[in-house]
Amino acid sequence: MNRYITFLLLITAVDATAQDYNAPYSIYGVGDLEQRFYDRSIGMANSSLSLVSTPMYQFLKNPASLSGLERSNVYVNMALTGRTVSYAGDAINEGNRTTRDFSIKSFSVATKLNKYWASSIGFMPVSYAGYRYTATKTIEGSNDTYAGDYEGDGGLYNVYWNNALALGKHFSVGVRSSFIFGSLNLTETLSGEALAASIVTKTRDYYNNFRFEFGSIYRANITSNWQFALGGKFTTKTKLNSDRTVTITEGTTVIKEDQEVKSDAFSLPVSYDAGISLTHKNRLTFSVDYNYQSWTDLKQRGYGYSLIDSRRLSAGIQFSNQVEAWGRRYEKNYIQAGFFTNNSYLRVRNTPINEIGGSIGYGSYLSGSLFYGLSVEAGRRGTIVNGLIKENYVQGTLTLSLREFLFSKGHKYD
Repeated sequence: MNRYITFLLLITAVDATAQDYNAPYSIYGVGDLEQRFYDRSIGMANSSLSLVSTPMYQFLKNPASLSGLERSNVYVNMALTGRTVSYAGDAINEGNRTTRDFSIKSFSVATKLNKYWASSIGFMPVSYAGYRYTATKTIEGSNDTYAGDYEGDGGLYNVYWNNALALGKHFSVGVRSSFIFGSLNLTETLSGEALAASIVTKTRDYYNNFRFEFGSIYRANITSNWQFALGGKFTTKTKLNSDRTVTITEGTTVIKEDQEVKSDAFSLPVSYDAGISLTHKNRLTFSVDYNYQSWTDLKQRGYGYSLIDSRRLSAGIQFSNQVEAWGRRYEKNYIQAGFFTNNSYLRVRNTPINEIGGSIGYGSYLSGSLFYGLSVEAGRRGTIVNGLIKENYVQGTLTLSLREFLFSKGHKYD
């Protein structure tokens, strides 16, 4: 019971934390895309596509991974992240040089229903929006100019149901059925001598639709000490349903309220993932993942930017410190390191917005069934050429994995 209370207190604390999220490039598309799956592998640069969940914890990246869980248990996974970003570029000064935020990145509950079938439900973000800028605006048919203040926020989120099947000892398949939803909001505030009061226009774009991910993992022994695994994942193209509403006020006078207007459709592309890993005596693991997303085929572009194919390559290593007790082997703690490079889906002012970074991680037990992981990631995104902005960030993540026995008529193991 105390462990469940710990989870609830952490969620409450995060909800009560003030956010200061600021991401200049989230003004484009549907915001900054979240490419990480916040589980035990985050210290390995999230290189876990070919890794199978174990009787103690779950991996989230590949839908097929759940097949490695143990029956008669329920698994709860939660991740909390704090992030600090410093900016460089022509538009940066002392007042907007740094920002930080703290949030829940994922939450899931899983169990293995029988010898072959495992299932979970969960929540994770898809994208974030948070930006603010000022500009001068003119009104057609008038020589007057107005000071414009623009502020954007919101994001898309994903509620999913994951199912995995173990087809024998070496092969697993899985499907994650997701409902994506959320809104991107823009507030424009115009002021000037020609206006009796400020004009505020609030635009809300709400998106939603279903999306599906299909995954598989094959693993086998090379020798008595070495095991290899191959993982693959295919994510379907998804056209997001879109509804736009506009509210306009002048001072205290409401001119329009939640009026529906024509909106632009937005699609998420086909995505392909592949991964390979090598494990020595279940202690030392090397893994490499590759992701490709076909944004160019969608032909989506806007003023000053276009969407291009993205590619992410990551590699990680993990050492598991294991001990023998009561005739069984247990993991006492682990250490991790990883590296990644990401060619993002954005080209702004004919310049790709790319990212590079590395991570380290450590994990151990808080109790016999509550496991924690700590990781730190540092990276760089963007550039200062062509008047753009470069982001240098440091991100810390706490993952918590809780395993509890389910009622099973006195049988806790197969």
